[in-house]
Amino acid sequence: MAITPMDIRKKTFSTHRGGLDKAEVEEFIGELATEIENLRKERAQLTEKAEELAKHLKAYEDTEQLLKDTLVTAQKATNQLRDDAKKEAQLIIEKAKLEAEQIKRNAEQQTRGTGEELRALEAKRLALSEEVAAVARTYLALAERMSNRKPNAETADSPKRPGDKS
Repeated sequence: MAITPMDIRKKTFSTHRGGLDKAEVEEFIGELATEIENLRKERAQLTEKAEELAKHLKAYEDTEQLLKDTLVTAQKATNQLRDDAKKEAQLIIEKAKLEAEQIKRNAEQQTRGTGEELRALEAKRLALSEEVAAVARTYLALAERMSNRKPNAETADSPKRPGDKS
């Protein structure tokens, strides 16, 4: 059972012959009552302060948990962004490789086509050169025959043209 300051003040003692000094006992009881009263007030204040601090602690703990959750969410988002960026980069690289391969194939095909065209043009040049050489030989042979002919023979050998008199 808890003793209150009022219990102490109302406490009575039996007196005996030659017993205690009543005024001194009452003074001491008053001091005890005051001290207990002060201690109860202090205890109430401390309890109130403890409750207030507990509320603050709870608020800080809630804030801490919120920050932790936010940090975890941010980390997950960062990881997801990084993973997405890596995937996107891989796709871009793969696409670039495919495009480069296609460009290379096109260039090789164009080079082959140009080479074939060049060979065809070279063959035409050779054929034309041989044709020109053949025509030149024919004209040279004709010129040589004409220069070896005798002047009289030229007129005799030459075909008569219509309208010529002789």
